[in-house]
Amino acid sequence: MVSISVSTRSLAAARLIDPDVNTAAVQAAVEAALAAERHEQRAAASTTRREHTARREPDSRRP
Repeated sequence: MVSISVSTRSLAAARLIDPDVNTAAVQAAVEAALAAERHEQRAAASTTRREHTARREPDSRRP
Protein backbone atom coordinates (compact mmCIF):
# COMPACT_ATOMS: atom_id res chain seq x y z
CA MET A 1 0.00 0.00 0.00
CA VAL A 2 1.15 3.49 -0.79
CA SER A 3 0.93 6.23 1.81
CA ILE A 4 -0.08 9.56 0.32
CA SER A 5 0.26 12.94 1.91
CA VAL A 6 -1.68 15.78 0.30
CA SER A 7 0.40 18.90 0.04
CA THR A 8 -0.98 22.31 0.82
CA ARG A 9 -0.37 23.26 -2.79
CA SER A 10 -2.41 20.29 -4.09
CA LEU A 11 -5.24 21.03 -1.71
CA ALA A 12 -5.23 24.70 -2.73
CA ALA A 13 -5.40 23.70 -6.40
CA ALA A 14 -8.34 21.39 -5.70
CA ARG A 15 -10.09 24.17 -3.80
CA LEU A 16 -9.84 26.44 -6.83
CA ILE A 17 -12.21 23.99 -8.50
CA ASP A 18 -14.35 23.19 -5.45
CA PRO A 19 -13.93 25.48 -2.41
CA ASP A 20 -15.61 22.89 -0.15
CA VAL A 21 -13.34 19.96 -1.01
CA ASN A 22 -11.61 18.34 1.93
CA THR A 23 -8.23 16.66 2.28
CA ALA A 24 -9.73 13.16 2.39
CA ALA A 25 -11.47 13.69 -0.94
CA VAL A 26 -8.28 14.90 -2.60
CA GLN A 27 -6.34 11.98 -1.12
CA ALA A 28 -8.96 9.48 -2.34
CA ALA A 29 -8.82 10.96 -5.84
CA VAL A 30 -5.03 10.70 -5.94
CA GLU A 31 -5.14 7.10 -4.70
CA ALA A 32 -7.73 6.19 -7.33
CA ALA A 33 -5.63 7.78 -10.07
CA LEU A 34 -2.52 5.90 -8.95
CA ALA A 35 -4.43 2.61 -8.82
CA ALA A 36 -5.78 3.18 -12.33
CA GLU A 37 -2.29 3.96 -13.62
CA ARG A 38 -0.86 0.79 -12.03
CA HIS A 39 -3.69 -1.23 -13.58
CA GLU A 40 -2.97 0.22 -17.03
CA GLN A 41 0.75 -0.49 -16.66
CA ARG A 42 0.08 -4.11 -15.67
CA ALA A 43 -2.33 -4.55 -18.58
CA ALA A 44 0.22 -3.12 -21.02
CA ALA A 45 2.99 -5.35 -19.63
CA SER A 46 0.73 -8.39 -19.87
CA THR A 47 -0.11 -7.63 -23.50
CA THR A 48 3.57 -7.19 -24.33
CA ARG A 49 4.42 -10.56 -22.76
CA ARG A 50 1.66 -12.31 -24.73
CA GLU A 51 2.82 -10.74 -27.99
CA HIS A 52 6.40 -11.76 -27.32
CA THR A 53 5.37 -15.35 -26.58
CA ALA A 54 3.18 -15.52 -29.67
CA ARG A 55 6.04 -14.42 -31.93
CA ARG A 56 8.49 -17.04 -30.67
CA GLU A 57 9.44 -19.64 -33.19
CA PRO A 58 8.89 -23.30 -32.29
CA ASP A 59 11.72 -25.06 -30.55
CA SER A 60 13.52 -27.06 -33.26
CA ARG A 61 14.98 -29.43 -30.67
CA ARG A 62 11.59 -30.98 -29.97
CA PRO A 63 10.11 -33.54 -32.39
